[in-house]
Amino acid sequence: MTKRRYNKKLLPGKNIILATIVFMVLIAVIVVFLFYFEREKPEVVIKGEPGLVSLEQDYTLSLADHKSGLRHAEVKVVQNDLEKLIKEKNFQRQSSLPSAGTERWQTNISLDIEKLGLKDGPAELIIEVSDFSLWSFFRGNLTRKVYSLTVDTEPPKVSRLASSRHMKPGGSGIAVYSVKGESVSHGIRLNGYFHPGCPLPGKKKRYAAIVGLPFNTEKIQDLWIEARDEAGNISKARFGMSLKDVVERHDRINISDNFLDWKIPEFSSYLKGVSGDQLDKFLYINDEVRDRNNSKIKHICEDSADERYWEGRFLRMPGKKMSGYADRRTYYYGDQEIDNQVHLGIDLASYRHADVDAANNGKVIFSGYLGIYGNTVIVDHGLGVFSLYAHLSNILVSRGDLVNKGEKIGITGTTGMAGGDHLHFSMLVNGIFVDPVEWWDQHWIEVSIMDFLR
Repeated sequence: MTKRRYNKKLLPGKNIILATIVFMVLIAVIVVFLFYFEREKPEVVIKGEPGLVSLEQDYTLSLADHKSGLRHAEVKVVQNDLEKLIKEKNFQRQSSLPSAGTERWQTNISLDIEKLGLKDGPAELIIEVSDFSLWSFFRGNLTRKVYSLTVDTEPPKVSRLASSRHMKPGGSGIAVYSVKGESVSHGIRLNGYFHPGCPLPGKKKRYAAIVGLPFNTEKIQDLWIEARDEAGNISKARFGMSLKDVVERHDRINISDNFLDWKIPEFSSYLKGVSGDQLDKFLYINDEVRDRNNSKIKHICEDSADERYWEGRFLRMPGKKMSGYADRRTYYYGDQEIDNQVHLGIDLASYRHADVDAANNGKVIFSGYLGIYGNTVIVDHGLGVFSLYAHLSNILVSRGDLVNKGEKIGITGTTGMAGGDHLHFSMLVNGIFVDPVEWWDQHWIEVSIMDFLR
């Protein structure tokens, strides 16, 4: 019998199995390569873009690697031949899996110029981060970022030229000063409050800042000129000013049921979620709503025009003075004392629906309803000086309007927490309520403000 011979080509099953094994091995190699030899570089984000650096600068550094994880991070600063290591971090490999390292890491970087021995001038901040990838001959992917720095430790120089000698609580004053060197902000720091300065027309590098004192100031304990440059360097020049005494005035306000029934409905939008009777609601309005309204006014009056719109004294509406600036008001319901507040303006009453004129030239920066003040207009007169007109029955100007001294801007009324038809008039300096009487006085303006501006 003849023995049969089988040709291997006639056994396709074995070839298919072998090809499948080879294919699977190839796929496995590719997968391993793609995971272990991934080429995605670590992410580097620094908060506070490096640029100008003063004596000390802090940054927040965020690193991330979503594939193989972070392996090594290094931060250094270089200036000429000087190289200083600021921070270095080695991350532990956590497993044999492709995602072996820490995925995210955040740290603070502090540049202490004096400690690092850096000088004024250009420098570089260099950040290098690698991951656990086996790419680049097992060294991993590398991200290298270089940020240009300019070291500037020389602050601008400030000098006082002239200033008010005396101020009273609730009073206004001025300081004139010079600044040598580039600055991005300057002004007067008085009892912790900053009053920005404005350039004096025709006077190079000379500035003036009008300042105001709150009504409850007990002493002047912090007073200096302050200038800051773009790098953050700050220079100060201290000077003195004495505080005058003032006599406190007190007033009694009687609250009746008729008044409550008349006024409380007007404040319904402020009383959502407020429980209690009419008196409870009044106390909430007189305290909480008042504070919110005053905070809003302060915010509105913190940004003033650099140019002076106003000319001469501010006009006073004709009529009887009903309440004065900084009057300490005690509120009574029947014979019971229920609240205490301070009146931050002057109430003037002449006749019902009297004309209200702009006290001086300026720009309307607020026109609308404002809680306890009712329908209100606020005018910016420039150099940090503002006037406020409240309890109006009708407003005749809009935000952004330029108004002239003596121009009709509204009509008196009883909106807000007004018990009768009158105008509540306030003056503010950089958001601080001050005594309007000074600004009504031409002699005071000439001696206390204009002589310095000239």
